[in-house]
Amino acid sequence: MYQEDMEIVYNNILFKGLEEDIVKEVCEKAEGYEKEFSRGQMLFQEGDLIKQMGILITGEVRVCRLELDGGEKLLQKLRPTFLVGADIVCTPSQISPYTAYADERSRIWYFPYENIKNPGKIPEEARRHMKERLLEFIANENIRKLYKVDMLSAANGREKILKYLMIQCRKAGSRQIQIPYNREELASYLCMNRTVLSHTLSQMEKEGILSFKKNRFWLKDLDSENMERK
Repeated sequence: MYQEDMEIVYNNILFKGLEEDIVKEVCEKAEGYEKEFSRGQMLFQEGDLIKQMGILITGEVRVCRLELDGGEKLLQKLRPTFLVGADIVCTPSQISPYTAYADERSRIWYFPYENIKNPGKIPEEARRHMKERLLEFIANENIRKLYKVDMLSAANGREKILKYLMIQCRKAGSRQIQIPYNREELASYLCMNRTVLSHTLSQMEKEGILSFKKNRFWLKDLDSENMERK
């Protein structure tokens, strides 16, 4: 693994709190390997058996559900140093409920989940540490999914947009944010028609609730009336 790739790996949640020399030893003994994906190439599809997890080194990965008409519902966009497939390999079936593909040229460092789950391959202290960090990752993902369920259950598109943007503002600690989605992607993520999304955003801007330019948003002070307005 290249030194610059190791710097990405060091910043992954699995290795948070471990010394660099220990991380290097783990990487040498984990039976890992790098794989490169061209834009549009599938990592795995819904229904695939997944036994390896990976750390996204470079690029961007799109996670979605494919529909019968050929469309897709965007679930998430992954960027370095995200753990790819970790939520799948931790399940009893290890069957993927979604499809993932490279949204741009990407590289991933893969290693068998069994080497974290079971002792023997990597130093035991590091293995236990990684299992704890993996639990933290899964817990964070569950909370993120809970927020999305709450957002998608909103009564109308306006409320969906506000809930999404407010979550991003809380994460950033600011009312000025940059989201990772363009308009088409945001519409897919919010399960909205793109035209309806654009119209609703323009209306909200006219009302002084927010302002935006491409994927940058500025939220004004919100009250319950704004949240509930149709």
